[in-house]
Amino acid sequence: MVDVKVLDSQISEILDDVIKLRRTIHENPELGYEEYKTSELVARELESCGIKVERFKDSTAVVGLLAGAKPGKTLLLRADMDALPIPEETGLPFASKVPGKMHACGHDIHTATLIGAAKILSKYREKICGNIKFMFQPAEECNPTGGAKKMIDDGILENPKVDFAMALHVWPDLRVGEIGTRVGPISAQSDRLYITVKGKAGHASAPHTAIDAIVASAQVISSLQTVISRRINPKDFVVITIGKINGGHRANVICDRVDMEGSVRIMSPDVDSDTIAQFIKSAGEAAAASVGATFEMNYVKGYPMTINDEAFTTRVEEILKANLAEYTIKEVPLDAGGEDFSYVSHKVPSVYLKIGSTPEDASEIIPPHNSRVIFDERCIPIGIKVFAVTALEILSE
Repeated sequence: MVDVKVLDSQISEILDDVIKLRRTIHENPELGYEEYKTSELVARELESCGIKVERFKDSTAVVGLLAGAKPGKTLLLRADMDALPIPEETGLPFASKVPGKMHACGHDIHTATLIGAAKILSKYREKICGNIKFMFQPAEECNPTGGAKKMIDDGILENPKVDFAMALHVWPDLRVGEIGTRVGPISAQSDRLYITVKGKAGHASAPHTAIDAIVASAQVISSLQTVISRRINPKDFVVITIGKINGGHRANVICDRVDMEGSVRIMSPDVDSDTIAQFIKSAGEAAAASVGATFEMNYVKGYPMTINDEAFTTRVEEILKANLAEYTIKEVPLDAGGEDFSYVSHKVPSVYLKIGSTPEDASEIIPPHNSRVIFDERCIPIGIKVFAVTALEILSE
Protein backbone atom coordinates (compact mmCIF):
# COMPACT_ATOMS: atom_id res chain seq x y z
CA MET A 1 0.00 0.00 0.00
CA VAL A 2 1.07 3.58 -0.68
CA ASP A 3 1.68 5.76 2.36
CA VAL A 4 -1.10 8.21 1.51
CA LYS A 5 -0.16 10.75 4.20
CA VAL A 6 3.37 11.02 2.82
CA LEU A 7 2.00 11.30 -0.70
CA ASP A 8 -0.42 14.05 0.32
CA SER A 9 2.44 15.98 1.90
CA GLN A 10 4.55 15.62 -1.23
CA ILE A 11 1.70 16.86 -3.42
CA SER A 12 1.15 19.84 -1.11
CA GLU A 13 4.82 20.79 -1.44
CA ILE A 14 4.66 21.08 -5.24
CA LEU A 15 1.06 22.20 -5.67
CA ASP A 16 1.68 25.95 -5.85
CA ASP A 17 4.27 25.42 -8.57
CA VAL A 18 1.97 23.12 -10.52
CA ILE A 19 -0.85 25.65 -10.37
CA LYS A 20 1.55 28.35 -11.62
CA LEU A 21 2.44 26.08 -14.54
CA ARG A 22 -1.24 25.55 -15.27
CA ARG A 23 -1.90 29.28 -15.29
CA THR A 24 1.10 29.95 -17.54
CA ILE A 25 -0.23 27.39 -20.02
CA HIS A 26 -3.74 28.82 -19.72
CA GLU A 27 -2.53 32.35 -20.46
CA ASN A 28 -0.65 31.16 -23.53
CA PRO A 29 -2.95 28.72 -25.35
CA GLU A 30 -1.72 27.02 -28.50
CA LEU A 31 -3.84 25.18 -31.05
CA GLY A 32 -3.26 21.63 -32.25
CA TYR A 33 0.19 20.97 -33.73
CA GLU A 34 1.24 24.48 -32.65
CA GLU A 35 2.05 23.65 -29.01
CA TYR A 36 5.66 24.86 -29.28
CA LYS A 37 5.91 26.82 -26.02
CA THR A 38 3.82 24.28 -24.13
CA SER A 39 5.95 21.35 -25.24
CA GLU A 40 9.15 23.22 -24.34
CA LEU A 41 7.74 23.89 -20.88
CA VAL A 42 6.80 20.21 -20.48
CA ALA A 43 10.23 18.98 -21.58
CA ARG A 44 11.98 21.42 -19.26
CA GLU A 45 9.90 20.37 -16.25
CA LEU A 46 10.39 16.64 -16.89
CA GLU A 47 14.14 17.03 -17.27
CA SER A 48 14.30 19.05 -14.05
CA CYS A 49 13.23 15.99 -12.08
CA GLY A 50 15.55 13.57 -13.87
CA ILE A 51 13.09 12.07 -16.32
CA LYS A 52 14.48 11.12 -19.73
CA VAL A 53 12.76 13.16 -22.46
CA GLU A 54 12.21 12.16 -26.07
CA ARG A 55 11.10 14.56 -28.80
CA PHE A 56 10.06 13.83 -32.36
CA LYS A 57 11.08 15.58 -35.56
CA ASP A 58 8.37 17.89 -36.92
CA SER A 59 6.17 17.26 -33.89
CA THR A 60 5.29 19.02 -30.64
CA ALA A 61 4.82 15.68 -28.86
CA VAL A 62 6.83 15.02 -25.71
CA VAL A 63 7.53 11.64 -24.12
CA GLY A 64 9.07 11.20 -20.69
CA LEU A 65 10.45 7.89 -19.46
CA LEU A 66 10.94 7.10 -15.79
CA ALA A 67 12.76 3.79 -15.39
CA GLY A 68 12.27 2.11 -12.04
CA ALA A 69 15.06 0.49 -10.08
CA LYS A 70 13.61 -2.98 -10.63
CA PRO A 71 12.32 -4.72 -13.77
CA GLY A 72 8.61 -4.91 -14.37
CA LYS A 73 5.83 -3.73 -16.61
CA THR A 74 5.36 -0.35 -18.28
CA LEU A 75 2.48 2.01 -17.53
CA LEU A 76 1.69 4.92 -19.84
CA LEU A 77 0.11 8.10 -18.43
CA ARG A 78 -1.27 10.55 -20.97
CA ALA A 79 -2.16 14.25 -21.15
CA ASP A 80 -3.23 16.37 -24.13
CA MET A 81 -1.83 19.90 -24.60
CA ASP A 82 -3.84 21.79 -27.25
CA ALA A 83 -6.32 24.64 -26.88
CA LEU A 84 -9.37 25.64 -28.92
CA PRO A 85 -10.08 28.54 -31.32
CA ILE A 86 -12.51 30.16 -28.86
CA PRO A 87 -12.29 33.73 -27.45
CA GLU A 88 -12.13 33.51 -23.65
CA GLU A 89 -14.87 35.19 -21.60
CA THR A 90 -14.15 33.87 -18.10
CA GLY A 91 -12.79 37.06 -16.57
CA LEU A 92 -10.07 35.08 -14.81
CA PRO A 93 -6.96 37.05 -13.78
CA PHE A 94 -4.92 34.54 -15.79
CA ALA A 95 -7.25 34.47 -18.81
CA SER A 96 -5.87 33.85 -22.28
CA LYS A 97 -3.55 36.54 -23.62
CA VAL A 98 -3.99 35.23 -27.16
CA PRO A 99 -7.02 36.64 -29.01
CA GLY A 100 -9.40 33.97 -30.25
CA LYS A 101 -7.74 31.07 -28.42
CA MET A 102 -8.63 29.46 -25.11
CA HIS A 103 -8.10 26.34 -23.03
CA ALA A 104 -11.83 25.62 -22.99
CA CYS A 105 -11.47 21.85 -22.60
CA GLY A 106 -9.10 21.74 -19.65
CA HIS A 107 -6.02 20.47 -21.47
CA ASP A 108 -3.95 23.01 -19.54
CA ILE A 109 -5.02 21.24 -16.35
CA HIS A 110 -4.31 17.82 -17.87
CA THR A 111 -0.79 18.90 -18.81
CA ALA A 112 -0.02 20.50 -15.44
CA THR A 113 -1.50 17.55 -13.55
CA LEU A 114 0.66 15.05 -15.40
CA ILE A 115 3.75 17.20 -14.85
CA GLY A 116 2.86 17.19 -11.14
CA ALA A 117 2.48 13.42 -11.16
CA ALA A 118 5.86 13.07 -12.89
CA LYS A 119 7.50 15.21 -10.20
CA ILE A 120 6.00 13.03 -7.47
CA LEU A 121 6.72 9.70 -9.12
CA SER A 122 10.34 10.64 -9.79
CA LYS A 123 10.82 10.54 -5.99
CA TYR A 124 9.81 6.85 -5.97
CA ARG A 125 12.23 5.57 -8.61
CA GLU A 126 13.80 3.08 -6.19
CA LYS A 127 10.42 1.52 -5.36
CA ILE A 128 9.09 1.25 -8.93
CA CYS A 129 9.16 -2.15 -10.62
CA GLY A 130 9.12 -1.34 -14.32
CA ASN A 131 8.69 1.92 -16.18
CA ILE A 132 6.37 4.89 -16.47
CA LYS A 133 5.92 6.66 -19.79
CA PHE A 134 4.54 10.18 -19.72
CA MET A 135 2.72 10.91 -22.98
CA PHE A 136 2.14 14.60 -23.72
CA GLN A 137 0.30 14.66 -27.00
CA PRO A 138 -0.65 17.45 -29.38
CA ALA A 139 -3.86 18.09 -31.27
CA GLU A 140 -6.48 16.04 -29.46
CA GLU A 141 -9.04 18.55 -30.76
CA CYS A 142 -8.01 17.99 -34.39
CA ASN A 143 -10.30 15.06 -35.21
CA PRO A 144 -9.72 13.06 -37.40
CA THR A 145 -5.99 13.87 -37.46
CA GLY A 146 -5.31 14.02 -33.71
CA GLY A 147 -1.90 13.53 -32.19
CA ALA A 148 -2.37 10.22 -30.37
CA LYS A 149 -2.41 8.06 -33.50
CA LYS A 150 0.73 9.72 -34.84
CA MET A 151 2.51 9.15 -31.53
CA ILE A 152 1.54 5.47 -31.73
CA ASP A 153 2.89 5.33 -35.29
CA ASP A 154 6.09 6.97 -34.00
CA GLY A 155 6.51 4.18 -31.44
CA ILE A 156 5.14 5.54 -28.16
CA LEU A 157 3.87 2.06 -27.21
CA GLU A 158 7.24 0.38 -27.80
CA ASN A 159 10.78 0.45 -26.36
CA PRO A 160 9.82 -0.37 -23.67
CA LYS A 161 6.55 -2.00 -24.64
CA VAL A 162 3.55 -0.47 -22.87
CA ASP A 163 1.44 -2.92 -20.85
CA PHE A 164 -1.22 -0.53 -19.46
CA ALA A 165 -2.36 3.03 -20.14
CA MET A 166 -4.31 5.67 -18.25
CA ALA A 167 -5.73 9.12 -18.98
CA LEU A 168 -7.74 11.72 -17.07
CA HIS A 169 -10.15 14.39 -18.25
CA VAL A 170 -11.61 17.23 -16.19
CA TRP A 171 -15.39 16.94 -16.24
CA PRO A 172 -17.79 19.77 -15.29
CA ASP A 173 -20.73 17.36 -14.91
CA LEU A 174 -18.94 15.98 -11.85
CA ARG A 175 -18.27 17.98 -8.68
CA VAL A 176 -14.78 18.43 -7.28
CA GLY A 177 -14.03 15.28 -5.30
CA GLU A 178 -15.92 12.97 -7.64
CA ILE A 179 -14.04 10.59 -9.95
CA GLY A 180 -15.97 8.89 -12.71
CA THR A 181 -15.31 5.89 -14.88
CA ARG A 182 -16.98 2.81 -16.31
CA VAL A 183 -16.06 -0.56 -17.79
CA GLY A 184 -16.28 -0.85 -21.57
CA PRO A 185 -17.06 2.03 -23.95
CA ILE A 186 -16.76 5.44 -22.28
CA SER A 187 -16.58 7.83 -25.26
CA ALA A 188 -18.15 7.71 -28.70
CA GLN A 189 -16.80 7.09 -32.15
CA SER A 190 -16.73 10.57 -33.65
CA ASP A 191 -16.94 10.80 -37.45
CA ARG A 192 -17.22 13.76 -39.82
CA LEU A 193 -19.78 14.34 -42.53
CA TYR A 194 -19.42 16.68 -45.52
CA ILE A 195 -22.44 17.11 -47.79
CA THR A 196 -23.05 19.13 -50.94
CA VAL A 197 -26.54 19.58 -52.40
CA LYS A 198 -26.59 20.93 -55.95
CA GLY A 199 -29.52 22.49 -57.77
CA LYS A 200 -29.96 25.10 -60.49
CA ALA A 201 -29.86 28.86 -59.97
CA GLY A 202 -32.71 31.08 -61.06
CA HIS A 203 -34.75 34.17 -60.26
CA ALA A 204 -36.76 34.11 -57.05
CA SER A 205 -39.86 35.13 -59.01
CA ALA A 206 -39.68 32.05 -61.24
CA PRO A 207 -38.94 29.01 -59.04
CA HIS A 208 -40.29 26.64 -61.69
CA THR A 209 -37.27 27.44 -63.89
CA ALA A 210 -34.74 26.55 -61.20
CA ILE A 211 -33.93 23.82 -58.68
CA ASP A 212 -33.74 25.25 -55.18
CA ALA A 213 -30.78 23.74 -53.32
CA ILE A 214 -31.91 25.32 -50.05
CA VAL A 215 -35.29 23.58 -50.19
CA ALA A 216 -33.51 20.37 -51.13
CA SER A 217 -31.06 20.71 -48.24
CA ALA A 218 -33.96 21.18 -45.82
CA GLN A 219 -35.43 17.92 -47.09
CA VAL A 220 -32.05 16.24 -46.69
CA ILE A 221 -31.60 17.42 -43.08
CA SER A 222 -35.07 16.16 -42.15
CA SER A 223 -34.54 12.83 -43.88
CA LEU A 224 -31.26 12.19 -42.06
CA GLN A 225 -33.13 11.97 -38.77
CA THR A 226 -35.10 9.01 -40.13
CA VAL A 227 -31.80 7.15 -40.29
CA ILE A 228 -31.80 7.31 -36.49
CA SER A 229 -35.51 6.76 -35.92
CA ARG A 230 -36.16 4.09 -38.58
CA ARG A 231 -32.89 2.45 -39.68
CA ILE A 232 -31.05 2.03 -36.36
CA ASN A 233 -31.97 -0.46 -33.65
CA PRO A 234 -33.55 1.58 -30.81
CA LYS A 235 -31.23 -0.21 -28.37
CA ASP A 236 -28.20 1.30 -30.13
CA PHE A 237 -26.99 4.86 -29.69
CA VAL A 238 -26.21 7.00 -32.73
CA VAL A 239 -26.43 10.76 -33.21
CA ILE A 240 -26.35 12.61 -36.53
CA THR A 241 -25.92 16.38 -36.31
CA ILE A 242 -25.61 18.95 -39.07
CA GLY A 243 -23.62 21.72 -37.41
CA LYS A 244 -22.79 23.98 -40.34
CA ILE A 245 -24.71 25.02 -43.45
CA ASN A 246 -23.78 27.51 -46.12
CA GLY A 247 -25.66 28.45 -49.28
CA GLY A 248 -27.20 31.24 -51.28
CA HIS A 249 -26.07 34.58 -52.66
CA ARG A 250 -28.91 37.05 -52.11
CA ALA A 251 -32.62 37.26 -51.36
CA ASN A 252 -33.91 37.23 -54.94
CA VAL A 253 -31.67 34.45 -56.29
CA ILE A 254 -32.63 30.80 -56.02
CA CYS A 255 -29.64 28.98 -54.56
CA ASP A 256 -27.86 26.41 -56.71
CA ARG A 257 -25.53 24.93 -54.06
CA VAL A 258 -25.58 24.26 -50.32
CA ASP A 259 -22.60 22.90 -48.38
CA MET A 260 -23.12 21.25 -45.01
CA GLU A 261 -20.85 19.81 -42.36
CA GLY A 262 -21.91 17.47 -39.62
CA SER A 263 -20.92 14.95 -37.02
CA VAL A 264 -21.88 11.32 -36.50
CA ARG A 265 -21.48 9.92 -33.00
CA ILE A 266 -21.67 6.15 -32.51
CA MET A 267 -21.93 4.84 -28.96
CA SER A 268 -22.61 1.16 -29.57
CA PRO A 269 -19.70 -1.12 -30.48
CA ASP A 270 -21.90 -3.29 -32.70
CA VAL A 271 -22.90 -0.41 -35.00
CA ASP A 272 -20.86 -0.33 -38.20
CA SER A 273 -19.97 3.17 -39.43
CA ASP A 274 -19.90 1.97 -43.06
CA THR A 275 -23.53 0.95 -42.68
CA ILE A 276 -24.40 4.33 -41.17
CA ALA A 277 -22.65 6.08 -44.06
CA GLN A 278 -24.65 4.05 -46.57
CA PHE A 279 -27.93 4.85 -44.79
CA ILE A 280 -27.08 8.56 -44.85
CA LYS A 281 -26.17 8.43 -48.53
CA SER A 282 -29.39 6.63 -49.48
CA ALA A 283 -31.60 8.98 -47.46
CA GLY A 284 -29.81 12.09 -48.73
CA GLU A 285 -29.90 11.08 -52.37
CA ALA A 286 -33.61 10.27 -52.19
CA ALA A 287 -34.47 13.54 -50.44
CA ALA A 288 -32.49 15.65 -52.89
CA ALA A 289 -33.87 13.79 -55.90
CA SER A 290 -37.43 14.42 -54.72
CA VAL A 291 -37.02 18.09 -55.72
CA GLY A 292 -34.68 17.51 -58.65
CA ALA A 293 -31.38 18.21 -56.86
CA THR A 294 -28.28 16.04 -56.49
CA PHE A 295 -26.55 14.89 -53.31
CA GLU A 296 -22.82 14.38 -52.75
CA MET A 297 -21.28 13.12 -49.51
CA ASN A 298 -17.87 12.57 -48.00
CA TYR A 299 -17.95 10.48 -44.83
CA VAL A 300 -14.68 10.72 -42.89
CA LYS A 301 -14.05 8.26 -40.07
CA GLY A 302 -12.70 9.96 -36.97
CA TYR A 303 -11.74 8.78 -33.50
CA PRO A 304 -13.00 5.32 -32.53
CA MET A 305 -14.73 4.61 -29.22
CA THR A 306 -12.57 4.74 -26.11
CA ILE A 307 -12.78 1.35 -24.41
CA ASN A 308 -11.98 0.83 -20.74
CA ASP A 309 -10.51 -2.63 -20.27
CA GLU A 310 -12.62 -4.57 -17.76
CA ALA A 311 -9.84 -6.16 -15.71
CA PHE A 312 -7.59 -3.09 -15.63
CA THR A 313 -10.44 -0.66 -14.92
CA THR A 314 -11.71 -2.85 -12.09
CA ARG A 315 -8.20 -2.99 -10.61
CA VAL A 316 -7.78 0.79 -10.83
CA GLU A 317 -11.16 1.32 -9.16
CA GLU A 318 -10.05 -0.97 -6.32
CA ILE A 319 -6.79 0.97 -5.93
CA LEU A 320 -8.57 4.33 -5.85
CA LYS A 321 -11.22 3.21 -3.37
CA ALA A 322 -8.53 1.82 -1.07
CA ASN A 323 -6.29 4.90 -1.20
CA LEU A 324 -8.61 7.85 -1.93
CA ALA A 325 -11.36 7.25 0.61
CA GLU A 326 -12.03 10.99 0.88
CA TYR A 327 -13.26 11.08 -2.72
CA THR A 328 -16.26 9.48 -4.44
CA ILE A 329 -15.55 6.91 -7.15
CA LYS A 330 -18.66 6.55 -9.27
CA GLU A 331 -19.80 4.98 -12.49
CA VAL A 332 -20.56 7.50 -15.22
CA PRO A 333 -22.65 7.01 -18.35
CA LEU A 334 -21.19 6.62 -21.80
CA ASP A 335 -21.00 10.05 -23.41
CA ALA A 336 -21.08 11.19 -27.03
CA GLY A 337 -17.81 13.09 -26.92
CA GLY A 338 -14.90 11.99 -29.08
CA GLU A 339 -11.44 11.28 -27.64
CA ASP A 340 -8.26 10.18 -29.39
CA PHE A 341 -6.92 8.35 -26.34
CA SER A 342 -9.22 5.78 -27.95
CA TYR A 343 -6.37 4.75 -30.27
CA VAL A 344 -4.26 3.83 -27.24
CA SER A 345 -7.19 1.98 -25.65
CA HIS A 346 -7.50 -0.22 -28.74
CA LYS A 347 -3.84 -1.25 -28.46
CA VAL A 348 -3.28 -1.89 -24.74
CA PRO A 349 -5.50 -2.38 -21.66
CA SER A 350 -6.52 1.15 -20.69
CA VAL A 351 -8.60 3.19 -18.29
CA TYR A 352 -10.00 6.67 -18.96
CA LEU A 353 -11.19 8.59 -15.90
CA LYS A 354 -13.22 11.77 -15.46
CA ILE A 355 -12.19 14.14 -12.67
CA GLY A 356 -14.88 16.41 -11.23
CA SER A 357 -14.11 20.08 -11.86
CA THR A 358 -17.24 21.96 -10.78
CA PRO A 359 -17.50 23.36 -7.21
CA GLU A 360 -20.07 21.70 -4.97
CA ASP A 361 -21.97 24.97 -4.53
CA ALA A 362 -21.95 25.99 -8.21
CA SER A 363 -25.32 27.33 -9.42
CA GLU A 364 -24.54 26.58 -13.07
CA ILE A 365 -22.67 23.81 -14.85
CA ILE A 366 -20.82 25.25 -17.83
CA PRO A 367 -19.74 22.59 -20.32
CA PRO A 368 -16.38 22.21 -22.03
CA HIS A 369 -15.84 24.14 -25.28
CA ASN A 370 -17.72 27.09 -23.80
CA SER A 371 -16.05 30.51 -23.67
CA ARG A 372 -17.09 30.91 -20.01
CA VAL A 373 -16.06 27.51 -18.66
CA ILE A 374 -13.91 27.60 -15.51
CA PHE A 375 -12.36 24.40 -14.17
CA ASP A 376 -11.87 24.46 -10.40
CA GLU A 377 -8.14 24.10 -9.70
CA ARG A 378 -8.88 21.99 -6.64
CA CYS A 379 -9.20 19.09 -9.08
CA ILE A 380 -5.45 19.28 -9.83
CA PRO A 381 -4.14 17.64 -6.63
CA ILE A 382 -6.82 14.98 -7.01
CA GLY A 383 -5.62 14.19 -10.52
CA ILE A 384 -1.99 14.07 -9.39
CA LYS A 385 -2.91 11.70 -6.59
CA VAL A 386 -4.93 9.46 -8.92
CA PHE A 387 -2.00 9.15 -11.34
CA ALA A 388 0.57 8.64 -8.57
CA VAL A 389 -1.36 6.12 -6.47
CA THR A 390 -2.32 4.06 -9.50
CA ALA A 391 1.22 3.99 -10.88
CA LEU A 392 2.81 3.08 -7.54
CA GLU A 393 0.33 0.29 -6.84
CA ILE A 394 0.37 -1.18 -10.35
CA LEU A 395 4.15 -1.11 -10.60
CA SER A 396 4.70 -2.71 -7.23
CA GLU A 397 2.75 -5.85 -8.18
